[in-house]
This record gives sequence, C-alpha cells and structure tokens, in this order.
Amino acid sequence: MTTHQTKNINIISTKDSFHCSALRTVIFGCNAGLAAGAIVLVPVLILQLVRGVGVVPEMQLAASSLLGMSAYAGATGFILGTFLHFFVSVVPSVAYALVVRKLPSVNRWAWISGPILGVIVFFIMGLLVLPLTAFTTPVSVTPMPFVPALLIHMFGLGLPISLLIQRVWKSKRAL
Repeated sequence: MTTHQTKNINIISTKDSFHCSALRTVIFGCNAGLAAGAIVLVPVLILQLVRGVGVVPEMQLAASSLLGMSAYAGATGFILGTFLHFFVSVVPSVAYALVVRKLPSVNRWAWISGPILGVIVFFIMGLLVLPLTAFTTPVSVTPMPFVPALLIHMFGLGLPISLLIQRVWKSKRAL
C-alpha cells in the first residue's frame, strides 16, 4: 500500500511538474514577446518618423484592423493599437517557446530560426489575419514598404524572441 501511495504521489508530482514547466514556458514566452514588442517599436518608429508618418498613426494603423477608419480619431485608436501591437508580438513568442520546449534543436539555431519566425509572422499577418479584418488606412498614412517591414519583422521581432528564449533555455530557469 505504501508503494502504491508513493507511485501515486510520484505520478501526481510528475504531472504537476509538467504543468508547472508548461506554465513557465508560456509565461516566459509572454515576457519575451513583450520585450520583443518593445524592441521592434524602435526601428518601426524611427522609419515612420523619417517617412513623416509619426508615432500615433502607426499604433492607430493596428487599431484600424478592429475599428476601421474610426481608429484614426482620438486616443482610443492609439491605446487599442498599442495593445494589439503587443498582443501580436506575444502570440508568436509563446508559440515559439512551446515549439522550442518540444523541439530543442530549433533553439540551437536561434540566429536562423528567429528571422524565420519573423517571416512567418509577417506573412500570416499580411495574408491571413489583416484581410479578415476592417484594416484600412487614410490617404495621409501609407503603410510601410514591403522590404523594410519584412526586415523589421525578421530582425526586430523574430530574432529578439529566439535569442531571449535561447538565453533562458541555456540558463535552465524556464522552459
């Protein structure tokens, strides 16, 4: 009977450890996504300022996927757009962390897998997500050109996500 109880405790302990580890992976994926979301804003905002677009319309551009043209009137579009920007950076980051958890070999090549993640996010957003939304731009706001937008997704979003997750994986603090 004692042996049986010990086995039950071990089984429960193993399941709890698994769930805890999966939860830590998701939490760290969220953290990496938030960090990458902040990192990717730097080149985006610099490029938009150089193009004369500004900071606020860039965030409103994201909000227009839900609000349409009304996203460009007032602070609501800016706030919602900022939330959506970070949400869109967290989702692929969590997905990448979960993939790395199951396929650790992906993590060994973070300098390659990160930019590939950025390309995947870029095309999923452009070909699948945005066409299904109310995404629109006023005449005064032109979307970023294709090549700079793709490069920013590769090296401003995907690469930071992969390198942050690789660092934690190596330190064995999470995942």
